[in-house]
Amino acid sequence: MITFALFGVVFFIFAIIMFIVNILISVWVYRDAQRRYKNSDTPILWLLIVLLTGLIGLIVYLIVRPSERSSTI
Repeated sequence: MITFALFGVVFFIFAIIMFIVNILISVWVYRDAQRRYKNSDTPILWLLIVLLTGLIGLIVYLIVRPSERSSTI
């Protein structure tokens, strides 16, 4: 019985850490998108995508983001 309780505690701590990491990654993506997409609602869209999909959304963002600031998008 102690093993199951210990597993539950470890799993809970791991889930909390992953949640915090997901929030930090989402904030970074939002700030990076704000710098790269001037005068656009695109940063909010990327924030939501990364919040909902996590690591997959981050990988997609890193692939499709502009290489430098874009004033036309």
